[in-house]
Amino acid sequence: MSEDTAKPANMVSRHPANEGNLLKAQYDRLRDALDGYYLGKRVQVLNIAATIRVLVHDKPGTSIRSLLSRLNAAYWDLSIYDKLPPHPNAVLTIRTSIVFTGGAATRVARPQFLKTLYHLVPLREWWTGDYQVLGNKRLSKETIVRTVADKDGGAHVDAKVPQAYATLSEPPVRYGTENGGQLSFIQPNMAYDVTAQAGCELQDYIERHFPYVK
Repeated sequence: MSEDTAKPANMVSRHPANEGNLLKAQYDRLRDALDGYYLGKRVQVLNIAATIRVLVHDKPGTSIRSLLSRLNAAYWDLSIYDKLPPHPNAVLTIRTSIVFTGGAATRVARPQFLKTLYHLVPLREWWTGDYQVLGNKRLSKETIVRTVADKDGGAHVDAKVPQAYATLSEPPVRYGTENGGQLSFIQPNMAYDVTAQAGCELQDYIERHFPYVK
């Protein structure tokens, strides 16, 4: 029998007791990828996006079920930190924190969940709600993270990507400092930075609601 006509392998259900171990493995993967990203290893965003997708992305009634849904049927209703909503008249928002220091490189900072910047929302709102302002568009974390995972190399690479995603990847802004003629400017990849920020928020969510992973 040729490879093209081979019958599919028999499938068996996972033992429910192993789900916690799977979550621990995905938590470790997410934590390590975040540590690498904020140390300057930008390629780790692909691991961050892929892990978020495994943990959260869910299509009830299909074979695509999130890992969190198998651990807690009410996972969509559990609280997660999310940035406060942008101004309704905003046309472009920078949703990540930037560190400017004289004599050192400008860099993106790991988020801190301060009350002046964050509030708690249900996971479903965090994932599907309007988040990133880009002109007259409002992009959700789901849209941004899944594009990184599904089109930019987290799972595979597509020849074409949505225009909004391309703009987020190379936005028409730069920021930085000038110190005695020494310039330190970066052009952010806002899609990557939002994805990493979402990873930090989800890491905290897991630690609070599934504390056995630590």
